[in-house]
Amino acid sequence: MTETQRSMAAADPVEATTTPPSTPSPAGPIPAAQRWTRIALALAIALSIIGAAWFVGGRQGWSTIGGGGVNATLLPKVGQPAPELFTIGTDGTPVLLSQLRGQPVWINFWGSWCPPCRSEMPEIEEAYKALAPQGLTVLAISMQESPDDAVRYATSVGATMPIYVDPSRVAAMIDPQQQPDLAAKLALMTQDWQVANFPTHIFIDADGIVRAVVLSPMNYDEAIHYGEMVLHPEQAKTNN
Repeated sequence: MTETQRSMAAADPVEATTTPPSTPSPAGPIPAAQRWTRIALALAIALSIIGAAWFVGGRQGWSTIGGGGVNATLLPKVGQPAPELFTIGTDGTPVLLSQLRGQPVWINFWGSWCPPCRSEMPEIEEAYKALAPQGLTVLAISMQESPDDAVRYATSVGATMPIYVDPSRVAAMIDPQQQPDLAAKLALMTQDWQVANFPTHIFIDADGIVRAVVLSPMNYDEAIHYGEMVLHPEQAKTNN
């Protein structure tokens, strides 16, 4: 049994649903070993959250999220509900997309190995600083790389936006023999987000509806445009 699995087995499911997630330390970058420990503990906490949210969500209609004709091999379409997504921040914060309902969300699928992602990072960072205080939740999900590599690069360029772990990497931390139901749920979530282009930006409004899919690097003005579109949907409709 791995350390992650032992942490999961030891987690109290009742306490896990009420324990607040870890927050980033203001003292500077979290050491790699400590970061992985936090991720492992967060995973144990988040598994019970997923189980509870999935059960309650199914009874409230969340089971239809992503079912509006979204092909599992493609990205979600503009105008359709965003599929469920689960990831963990490099500071140990678990995120279930459906639990962000009521907040507009900007998902940035990127990688430090991706030249266009590196090129856009300074302007994306400035847009994040302008939009986050207005209530836009930003999930910068690093794909196809370790959290350590993502954090190392973000730190080197002065990026302050929170970095999240590749969902498929998170799913791989679950032993399907010991947690078959959860492994299956996480596998389905990753199938609904087939990201093949980097960077990929998804803008989701407060109702959980995808309002923009951008498959290319963005500059500051473009990021602000799409961010304000989901922050102020009524104003966007008037301008159109």
